[in-house]
Amino acid sequence: MRIDPDTRLAATPDSGESAKSAAKTAHPLPGAEALGTDRAELSIDQARVHALAAQVNSLPEVRQEKVATLARAVRNGEYEVSPEQTADAMLSEISGHRAAA
Repeated sequence: MRIDPDTRLAATPDSGESAKSAAKTAHPLPGAEALGTDRAELSIDQARVHALAAQVNSLPEVRQEKVATLARAVRNGEYEVSPEQTADAMLSEISGHRAAA
């Protein structure tokens, strides 16, 4: 799986409007207005996310060593796949699951 570096998460600062609109549309229990409103804040460590994204983006999309090994085996007639392995891989692909290596 490859992460698209062009996909950006939009940061939308919450000015409290969502909490205000939720409070207006919610039907609180009698006496709930004395308790106040619940509020949750989620924070993302932006530097960590960027560091992980850079690390993932630096990885090659294709594992060249594995491709070269397989290409050599095919070229030398040494690459053998049983009909059962082929069928398992096809069924796994159809069902959306990866075949076991």
